[in-house]
Amino acid sequence: MKTLLLFFIIFQAHAASHKWSYKGPTEKGINPQKWQSFLKYAESKDSGHSTNALFIYLDGHVIKHSTYNGFKKNQPHRQWSISKSFTSALVGIAIQKNIITLETPVSKFYSLDKNTKYVPNLKDLLGMSSGLDWNEGYEGSPLKSNVIAMLYTQGFKDMATYTANRPSKYIPGEHFYYSSGETNLIMGMLKKSLGIHDYASFPWTALFDPLEIKTATWEKDKSGTFVGSSYLYMSPEDLAKFGLLYLNKGKFQGKKILDKKWVEFSYTLAPPFYKMKFKNKEKVETYGAQWWLNLDLPNENNTRPYPGLPTDAYLALGHHGQLLAIVPSKKLIIVRNGADTDKKLDKVKFFKLLMEALP
Repeated sequence: MKTLLLFFIIFQAHAASHKWSYKGPTEKGINPQKWQSFLKYAESKDSGHSTNALFIYLDGHVIKHSTYNGFKKNQPHRQWSISKSFTSALVGIAIQKNIITLETPVSKFYSLDKNTKYVPNLKDLLGMSSGLDWNEGYEGSPLKSNVIAMLYTQGFKDMATYTANRPSKYIPGEHFYYSSGETNLIMGMLKKSLGIHDYASFPWTALFDPLEIKTATWEKDKSGTFVGSSYLYMSPEDLAKFGLLYLNKGKFQGKKILDKKWVEFSYTLAPPFYKMKFKNKEKVETYGAQWWLNLDLPNENNTRPYPGLPTDAYLALGHHGQLLAIVPSKKLIIVRNGADTDKKLDKVKFFKLLMEALP
């Protein structure tokens, strides 16, 4: 009888799944007038942006879970560059498992351009500071864009190799320049470290399954490498689970998935920001390890990109208005999916209105 009871308890614990707890905004002490001002902007189409989903979690409870424009709550959304932060999480797990290290050079797996003077390592790639020459322009400059060439023309068969073959322009670790190619080079290094069989299931066994993410699809290039920069699809609710993992310093349902030190490394200012020169009081979007930060520049005040957000906020941002923000000091997770082809969402205003409504 005791054996059966023990089996039942173990089975129940194994079968338990994550469930969100919901509360109304006023129950959480939110100012109703200011909350409506936030929603009026966030949900408005008059401002030129188009919100498909909002999911907001505050200190233990979901206070907003809505969809728009015919979008369903469990419907996967293309997350664009939010994918990069998932790539970072997979690197953290691979490092925990001694599969790869931050010091692993790109040249261990890929041949670099014959004129390349310097060899970047994995840490340089995570901080977008490989020094490889890159143009991240999208629709505005398609003929000169390396990211468009990588995703759709010259490089789509093997995006990591395409990036590794770019000539060097800066000393690694000294110059920040946002590059989707660097994230795909990271993914290529993971593939070669794991082997193609283990790699194909790695996002699921290491991250999605432990987080109970059911809606994830991740496209690969022709070489079998996940397009870590851009092509992850999942629902807003599943994206919020990823946010909860980071808010809880690497734990989900009490189980450790990511090392706490990796979470902290993710939102630590990347080294090049201490070396680059900026114009006085210039507003600059700062960066960690495949996460955007809201920090002032070193030795400068009032230079952070989102004055209405606390400085401990860090964000995963994607093309056309995809957004995941984590604010530890407020125990806050913000998910927003959209279709803003004209880039009309004013994130400064969006965050300011939301934070003014919170207690």
